[in-house]
Amino acid sequence: MPSIEPMHLAVLFVASLAAGVVNALAGGGSLVTLPVLLGLGLPPVVASGTNAVAAWSGLLGGALRCRTVLAPHAVGVRAFAGLSAIGGAIGGGLVILTPRGLLEATMPWMILAATVCFLVVPWIREWIGGGDSWAPGRTADVFGWRGAVHGLVSILTGFFNPAGGVAMVAAFQAFGVADLALATALKIVLGMAMTGASVAVFVSVGAVSWPLAAVMIAGTVAGGWIGAAIALAVDARLLRGTVLAWGGAMSAMFLFHA
Repeated sequence: MPSIEPMHLAVLFVASLAAGVVNALAGGGSLVTLPVLLGLGLPPVVASGTNAVAAWSGLLGGALRCRTVLAPHAVGVRAFAGLSAIGGAIGGGLVILTPRGLLEATMPWMILAATVCFLVVPWIREWIGGGDSWAPGRTADVFGWRGAVHGLVSILTGFFNPAGGVAMVAAFQAFGVADLALATALKIVLGMAMTGASVAVFVSVGAVSWPLAAVMIAGTVAGGWIGAAIALAVDARLLRGTVLAWGGAMSAMFLFHA
């Protein structure tokens, strides 16, 4: 583990603050923080684990606000949350089992891929098109094609958290979730189950830098409050453009040094 200087902590806090704002306004905050952790010299597994802890904490406040939206679908949501936790744990385990050299070689490409996917999110609705209107009211849906797709999304989220939000947006659109508030609530709560399970795996093998995680949690929570306060004053397209530029720049930097 590289030595972390006070300046590094300050940079990480600012990045986490920005991630919290971005998450509140446009989503994609992990694309801001993960490259910073890698840039500080953390091994990919520890960077992924630490980033997952911060991402999970950032979802907590939103999850508490989603209870009323999800209450009518409680039984189905619990079933999908269980599937989310299983997939997230598998994804986290895959990170642990992947050789470090392979992770270091592929992580910049995964950041680039997540950035590109983030770019096309506004067009996912037109490209995929929804099926019949659907809400997660039946546990039987877990054993159908929606459950299979959601399981794969959960594994992806556990393995590479920055791609999770984009994948869930695409999946819910394909499932036929027509209610935007419901889709948002599902994304937060099920994303929390996926990420929480991967965090448990990372913690079990000591793949979390808790001092850095504490700094990130403080920055992410503060940024979330700031983002909520300025949501009506800032064009979300500006935030999206900033995230895309950052993700592209960080991918290019890591690939250049590879």
